[in-house]
Amino acid sequence: MGYMGDVKAKTFIDDNASSTTYVAAAATPATTFTLANNSFGTNTGRKITATTTNTSDGGKTVTIVGTDVNGDAATEVITLLGTAATTTGTTTFFQTITSATVSAQPTNNVSLGMTADVAGGVFAGRTRVRQANVASGGAIGSVEVRDAGTAGSSLLTLRTQATAGDISTVNIPQDGIVFKNGAYITFSEVNCNSVTVYFDG
Repeated sequence: MGYMGDVKAKTFIDDNASSTTYVAAAATPATTFTLANNSFGTNTGRKITATTTNTSDGGKTVTIVGTDVNGDAATEVITLLGTAATTTGTTTFFQTITSATVSAQPTNNVSLGMTADVAGGVFAGRTRVRQANVASGGAIGSVEVRDAGTAGSSLLTLRTQATAGDISTVNIPQDGIVFKNGAYITFSEVNCNSVTVYFDG
């Protein structure tokens, strides 16, 4: 008899476009930003950005505190640029944000947002992925299913379609694909709005 698993499903939905102000509107907080939003979609995390409006705040920092896509505590420090520009985004995909604190009060307005990059944790331990459904965001692109973390090796690539809302389904034969160190998804919100993964867990 073939491998018999306990199959579960997890859905990731995020249609929030990249924004420079989604997390916190432009302000000059003395210590802590007032958060406009502290989470994103369903089971998704995003990379956080900081946007400066002048050249006088370079070197000051913003400490982001929250949780990652596993629900574990996460902290990352963003260093403000010395120009009127937006940072490239945190390394961590934050699923929730508890606080955002400045090292010193900015002279000019600073806002917090997120990139178009989306990630989610399917299962943190060894698992097998058996099927995936992908809903297009309106552009051709890729959804990566990765081993060991959001920056891990991609063991499965799913393509999105050019028409928004089109759903592609991939059925994996035999006993599925083994993810020895956990399974995670990454995609761009431009290309994809929703993913459902069927896995052993």
